Amino acid sequence: MISFSDLLPEIKKRPTLYLSRYSIFDFQSFYYGYDLARNQLGLQKAEKDCEFEEFLSWIRTRYKIETTQSWANLILFHSVDERDALDRLFDLWEKFKNRAGSQSSSVVS
Repeated sequence: MISFSDLLPEIKKRPTLYLSRYSIFDFQSFYYGYDLARNQLGLQKAEKDCEFEEFLSWIRTRYKIETTQSWANLILFHSVDERDALDRLFDLWEKFKNRAGSQSSSVVS
């Protein structure tokens, strides 16, 4: 089964193929459904699946907000609307991956 991290670029290319609306909350529902399906099938979380969970924690740290609000609500708070929030999520994902890549390359140097 494809990891959620590998699925993200596909969702970004054609969001309404995976989501009923171009919305951060539809994306959140899709993610929760993906996670539920993996759990019900008894599939172990791969390292790449944990990467997206790390990303969600990183969002909370980046916005320096401690709240019980969901990560989707945090992103929406800093966005114009649900569509902009989904675009922002994809941008944040790229920043997260680049940050992780720059950390690993600095360790190697």
